[in-house]
Amino acid sequence: MSPQTHQKEKRILLVEDDLTYRTLILSVLRKSGFHCTFCVDGDHALKKLEQEKFDLLIVDYLVPGPNGIEIVRWVRKQGINIPALVITNYPSDELRENSKTLEHTKFLAKTSFSVSGMSKIVQEMLSS
Repeated sequence: MSPQTHQKEKRILLVEDDLTYRTLILSVLRKSGFHCTFCVDGDHALKKLEQEKFDLLIVDYLVPGPNGIEIVRWVRKQGINIPALVITNYPSDELRENSKTLEHTKFLAKTSFSVSGMSKIVQEMLSS
């Protein structure tokens, strides 16, 4: 099985309300062979997570409805032990500390990485 085939089996849920940023991330991940689903708000994300199984959650901290940390906390309370990546334009020490309390969760400021590097970050998170 080729790496590209293996990646297509990996399902990613992206929760991002910014159209431009969401389009860029989806484009990079889909070109890398990942199967991606997206939601634009926290309530829709929780419904998707109840209905479908995902291998990775990428969530913007500030989305309408439950925020990124609240979504990850809900996922953990449900016993869903998938890796989660919380991204934000507004990093703070408090937010970084909150995300550290959540198992298998990584926090990134959107300004600290390029969207083109998202595929590498995702691969690292899926393989750890």
